This record gives sequence, C-alpha cells and structure tokens, in this order.
Amino acid sequence: MSGGAISDHVHRVLSCVSGNNCKDSINLGAPIRASWERSLTHHGIDPSKPAPVQVLTVTELREHTQPIEQFLRIAKAGTRHLHRQVGNLGYSTLLCNASGVTVHCLGDERFDRQWKEAGLFLGAVWSERQEGTCGVGTALVEQIPLTIHKDEHFRVKNTNLTCSCAPIMGPSGKLMGLIDVSSLHSPDPKSSQSIALELAIRAARMIESAYFFSQFQNQWVLSLSVDRELIEVSIPSLIAIDQGGKILAADRGACQTLVGKTSDSCLVGHSIEEFFDLSFEKLVDIFSNASTVLPIRTQPKGRQMFCSLRCPQGITSKASSLAGGIAPASSRIPRSGEPMTLDYLAGADGELKKNVERIQRVMNKPIPILLSGETGTGKEMFAQAIHNASRRAKKPFVAVNCAAIPESLIESELFGYKDGAFTGARSKGMRGKILQSDTGTLFLDEIGDMPKHLQSRLLRVLAEREVTPLGGETPIPVDLHVICASHRNILEMVASGEFREDLYYRLNGIAFELPPLRNRSDIAQMIHDLLLIEAETMSEKLTIDDSAMQILLEFSWPGNIRQLRNVLRYAMAVCDNRIITCNDLPVDVAGSLKPSRQAMASPIARKSAADPFENVVEAASLLATDENNPGSNAMEQAEYRVILESLQKNKWQVSSAAKDLGISRAGIYRKMRQYGIVPPNKR
Repeated sequence: MSGGAISDHVHRVLSCVSGNNCKDSINLGAPIRASWERSLTHHGIDPSKPAPVQVLTVTELREHTQPIEQFLRIAKAGTRHLHRQVGNLGYSTLLCNASGVTVHCLGDERFDRQWKEAGLFLGAVWSERQEGTCGVGTALVEQIPLTIHKDEHFRVKNTNLTCSCAPIMGPSGKLMGLIDVSSLHSPDPKSSQSIALELAIRAARMIESAYFFSQFQNQWVLSLSVDRELIEVSIPSLIAIDQGGKILAADRGACQTLVGKTSDSCLVGHSIEEFFDLSFEKLVDIFSNASTVLPIRTQPKGRQMFCSLRCPQGITSKASSLAGGIAPASSRIPRSGEPMTLDYLAGADGELKKNVERIQRVMNKPIPILLSGETGTGKEMFAQAIHNASRRAKKPFVAVNCAAIPESLIESELFGYKDGAFTGARSKGMRGKILQSDTGTLFLDEIGDMPKHLQSRLLRVLAEREVTPLGGETPIPVDLHVICASHRNILEMVASGEFREDLYYRLNGIAFELPPLRNRSDIAQMIHDLLLIEAETMSEKLTIDDSAMQILLEFSWPGNIRQLRNVLRYAMAVCDNRIITCNDLPVDVAGSLKPSRQAMASPIARKSAADPFENVVEAASLLATDENNPGSNAMEQAEYRVILESLQKNKWQVSSAAKDLGISRAGIYRKMRQYGIVPPNKR
C-alpha cells in the first residue's frame, strides 16, 4: 500500500471512530465500527504501525494446545474438510483457539512465503487485542460469524486480506475456538465472500456436532431437524440425556429452538418431557425396536420437528438400558486413557457416593476443595473428574505436584516470570501454572509440601484473585477454581507451625477424604473394572481365577489403586491362556507362594515345561538372566518379561521386536542393557 493510501486509511479509521462524518460509517456495520473503537481507544493500537503478527514459540504454543487436545483432534478433521473445498480457490484455512492463537493452518505450499508474510501460519496470534479489527479477533469478541474484508481491517498492513470466520461453540455454549478462511487476492466487492463465509459456518457447526457426540458418547443424544428427509445428512440440533430422561446439555441450535436462547442453562436438569410431547421411556421404546426418524412436537408451542435417537455406547436395546436404570458395566467403564467420571470413581462404595453427591453440589460454586487420603487413592483422578463435571470442563485443568518440583523452581513454575527476571530466564518470560489455569481449574497436589515462604504468596493470589509474575510490577487478574490434595494431615501441620493457618482455611472450603483401597466395600468390582480397562486392546477377555481373586481381596494394598493397577498390568503380561492365576501375581502380593511355584510363573519355565527339548541352552541362559534381573518393582518385572518374550517371538531380530512393541531400536537396546538380556549368539 502506498504512503497516500496508508494516510487515507488511517484518516478514515480516525474519522469513523470519532464520528466525524465518515462516509463509510453506515456501510461498515455495527460490529466493525465497535471493533474499530475498541482497537483505538481500548487496545491503543496504531493502525499505521507495520509490526508483524506476534508468533508464539513451540513451548508457548504447546501451552495453548495441550488443554484442548480432544477438541483439536475433531476440529482439525473439520478444518481439513473445509480446506478441501476452498484450498484450490486460493484460500488458506486456519483453526484458532478461543484466544485467537492459530493452532492449525492449511494452505497451498506454493504460496508459503506469502502466507507467512501475511501472518497466516501456525502459532500466529490474531486476537483483537493484538491486531485490532480482524476476522479472527473480532469474530471471537462478538461471537458471531462475519467477514472482515480488505480495508475493514484496522491495521493498514492487513488491508489486503479478506477473512471469513465462524466461532465454534462447545456443548454448553462455551467458546471453544474459531475456523477461518482467508485470501490475499480477492475481488473488491465484499459480497464475493458470501459463499466462503457460509462454508466456514457449516464447518464450524459440523465440528460442534462431532465434538458434542464425542463428549456424550455414553449418554443418549437426541438429534432434531425441521426436515425429515435431511435429518441423517444435515447438521442437526443436539440434546444429551441421561438414563433418567434428564437433560445434561444442549447445543446452541437446540437451545434456540426450545427456549430462544444460545445457552443451555434453562434446559439442563429438566426432564425431556417438559419440552416434547413424548416421554423418555416412549422415545427409547420406539428407537430400540427400529432405527427410524420420528415426528415430535415441542412444548408448549407445538412446533413439529423430526428426531432420531443415538443410544449410549454399548447399549443396543431397551432391555439393556432401562432394566436397572443405568447402563451396563461395559458402557460406563471408561476406555484406557480416558478421564474417569465422578460416578465411576465412586463405584458402589456407599461413603464415596455420598461424597460425590456433596462434590456435585459445590463444584460450580467458588468454594475451594481439599482432598485427603493415602498415596495412590486417586486424588488427582478425582480432581480431574470434578473439573470435567463442572462448568469449567472446557477450560484448562492444570495440575502441579508441589512435592515433585525443586524448591528453587516452584515459585517461577507457579507464578511465572517476566523476561530478564533472573539469570537463565527465557527471553520472553513464562506464564506460570496459575495463569495457565485462568478460567479453569488449578490442582495443587501434595499442598502440604509447599515451602512456607510461598504459602503467603499463594494466599494473596487466592484472596485478591490476581497474580504478579516474578520481575513484574502489575498484578494480572485471574479466575480459577482451586482443588488441593495431600496425603499428610494438614491440620496437624498447622498445629506444629509447618503450614499457615490462614492458608489452610482459605483452601479448606470443603474437605473430602478418599478411603484406602482396603476399606472400600466394592474392591471386587474395582478389580474387574480395572482389568477391563487395562485389557481393552486385547482381542480376548481376561479372567482371574478364584484363588488369585481371593489373594487380591485379602491383600492390604499399601499403595492403593496405583499399586492394584501395576499388579494387574504385571499379571496380564505374564499370564497364559488369558487367565490370571496365583502364579501370575508379583511375589510381594502372593507372598505365601512357594519358591518352586513362583519359578513356574516365569514365561521361560512354562515354555520349557511344555517343550523341554526346545532350545535348552537358550532357556537355561534366559532363566539365569531372569534370576539376576527380577526388576525392582512389578512394572519393571512386567516390562522385562514383555521385552524378553517379544525378542524370542521375533527370533532375536531387534528391529522386528521394536516394531512389535512400538518403540525404537535404541530403546530396545537400552532396555536389554538395563536388564542384562543377552542374545544367544553372543553368550
């Protein structure tokens, strides 16, 4: 843009913001005029400033992507789908998070240099605070789809762009991110972008629906449409319903249809019968007999719509879903790696169920929660489940183990620091864990191990709701819910002077004690459930014989749930015929077993017993290795045996064994050295 054109654009911006007879003021539209005013008066941006777009480092970008990994997996698929439609027309396609940070970017590789010069690449920050009026930033602030076309941009350097954007909303109306299509060379009329904007809107709605289904895969989901013929292929309005017919969540389309609002606050907790002319039992009855599309009328207006009902994962009929009022065990047990729900963690233990009911009453209120219990009782899993069940579920969950961070680093980890705060500090500073958890949940594990000189700083953060990074002078407001945990008795630490009394009462809004595993009434069910989770990737079911189960039930479990999981993983690795017996349990658990029986638990011993003439020299050598390298714990024993068996199965071809186990060749060699595993040809 020439110097005269720059001057004209700046003059136009200033005239429109000040209201001094800007001839384009009406054509701009209210959202853009409001954005120009914010950019100039609130954000203090100079429209003529040529500074490039801010770009985050890899570490900074990871801080934005890690808390929303599940959303990103779905949203990236939607972004690729949109780019296949517009990429060959000269558009780049961006996926941004709720802060305007570009977390995924697609474009024609031939124009990479041009995209980067324009700031259309991974890690670029397109917030309105940073860039003024622009497609991404303004659409996020206004939370509406819009196109910012050429000189509607606030900054001169962006006036060659046209950007059509659509926000992506979560199940409860929370802003999750935004999808954008941008072009560097578009026709002058803004109307030329109407199709691009419509495609962005449809992609955003498709992502919203896919994310909604993923969030409620273990619940009933009602799909609504005004067209019977298109309900299977259109983007429907969605409602998640629990086993009792209560509404858990609704997307913005359903909210708008039923109550004329974009938030589901008026729907959640209400019975489905309050809004439709059919009972929940009738709906389930109809859809359990046939896959169909059903006409349904809304209450009280009587508007006719068409619906279909998706069953919870693992449920296929009315009998299996309503007989006991809950889903069968296989549908309520989370998959390996999935977060646990509060109801699942409570299990069938009566005392824990009461605690969960109390947690559900306070988790959306500004009341800090203190969890106590022995090591391994699942305090972090409970904290994560509380966060996932709360209104902050789509916001960051940041966990800090106060006992695991060196005392010299915990202050900078928690509070962050400005650039140059101390020798070795990053050039751009670092956002601490407290700021990373803004709008979400901060989980402080082992709070009893926090150094006392930092307790006063944490108390100030909780009291003032603001944090000052190291080397900084201006406090930064922060909105977070705090959950703390400790295996130590904090009240005793207060009495002995090890812990600040005022901080204890600030953190102890409500306290819950998690019982040790040996005191739980549902330990047998827990063993079966954990076995299902750990064996999820196996094609056949695993079972535990009665003798082994009796040992597990009678064991004292000093390491609680963590120890139980490790024991089951070890037993699964060494058992034969998918049946866990006493011989497959670690020695410290099955302590009453005789040495000869323990020796027979070895995979090599069992193999030799089955075929005593098969590679006698190799078996003897491996048994000697096994004797010298039992591993210091159950996990190491299991790892050793798995590696050993994989090498045998692959005839000692390290590359094949590495591929079989999904690790690198270097990793296999490192483990072989660690456990003293020597190939037969080198003995």
